Amino acid sequence: TQLGQLTELVGVYLQWNYLTGTIPTQVGLLTQLEDLYLGGNSLTGSISTQLGELTALQKIYLGDSNLTGTIPTQLGHLTELQMLNLRHNDLTGT
Repeated sequence: TQLGQLTELVGVYLQWNYLTGTIPTQVGLLTQLEDLYLGGNSLTGSISTQLGELTALQKIYLGDSNLTGTIPTQLGHLTELQMLNLRHNDLTGT
């Protein structure tokens, strides 16, 4: 997709839009991204470790979806992170 070409994008707000499939890998190219709101959809698969490289991220809302797998330890590298919502998924880890 062309999402990865929007390198100056600071916010993605697509929560509660009946989206399906996995989180696009192109999200990992959005180096200026501060807010990622994809929760409340029917997203499946795992959370990409690439999110841990988006050091500008302040808020991540991936809750209320169908995500599986482990919580990437790379999210611990997000020193600007203020809010992380992963509730109501089938995730493992701490």
